[in-house]
Amino acid sequence: MLLQSQPLNPELSKKFEASNKEIEAMTEQNISSQYIGELFDDIFDRVRTKKKASLKTRLDGKKRLFNDGFYDLKRTIRNHMKWHVAMEKLYPWAGFSGMIRVMQTHLYHYVLYEKKFGHSTDEWRAYKIKTAKETIKLLNRIKKPDEYLNRRREEIKTKYPKYQSLITKYKNGGSGSSGDFIAQGNGWVGMEAGKDPREGYFEFINGRFELANSPNQCETDRLLSELRQYHKELDASYKKAETDSDRDFERLLQLLKENMYSWWD
Repeated sequence: MLLQSQPLNPELSKKFEASNKEIEAMTEQNISSQYIGELFDDIFDRVRTKKKASLKTRLDGKKRLFNDGFYDLKRTIRNHMKWHVAMEKLYPWAGFSGMIRVMQTHLYHYVLYEKKFGHSTDEWRAYKIKTAKETIKLLNRIKKPDEYLNRRREEIKTKYPKYQSLITKYKNGGSGSSGDFIAQGNGWVGMEAGKDPREGYFEFINGRFELANSPNQCETDRLLSELRQYHKELDASYKKAETDSDRDFERLLQLLKENMYSWWD
């Protein structure tokens, strides 16, 4: 895809052309001479032949340089104000998040500019703003890859009881948590984590968590079946989260391919 022209708002187009002296000068009546060559050949010829430009030409050039320099300075200061938050959160060890934040920040300010100063037709300007906003939302999700899995897992956890973990404290210091358990009678039904995990009805015996005879084996079996389904759905959530992420990346690439060269005014 190449850069293309955009449909201009008729009112803004008239205003722009009326205030542009260079466009007004390009009329058949104002032609002073014509030749085949490059636009700035005459300036280069003066440099090569050491011919001095007229005083007016030199003054106009200095005025243009001063105005351009002053405008660049204002824009630099304005950019520092706009970008300071994003710059504070750029970390060299988090390359992908930095690139995404830069894209988000730039598109955010582009949308504000397009809304306020856009010269395109209303329909075209609305389309550009819509696609840019959608891209910002996609970038925000892609910037937080863990959220894809967290969101899917939260959907599953809301369907099941709040399982508890076994907290183990060690003699040489430190502690850890493992497994999923739910209360039954004076004990707990659940599944341990790690290698060769145990599952069933557990009670604390002399401070240790051990398998014991269930007061109601049918209820224990039901709770274990529910827990196995919970783990099965958790495992499936990873694939679903990966699908969500891939879908967002595909949409982002589509938006960039179809619209990146349209986000200008």
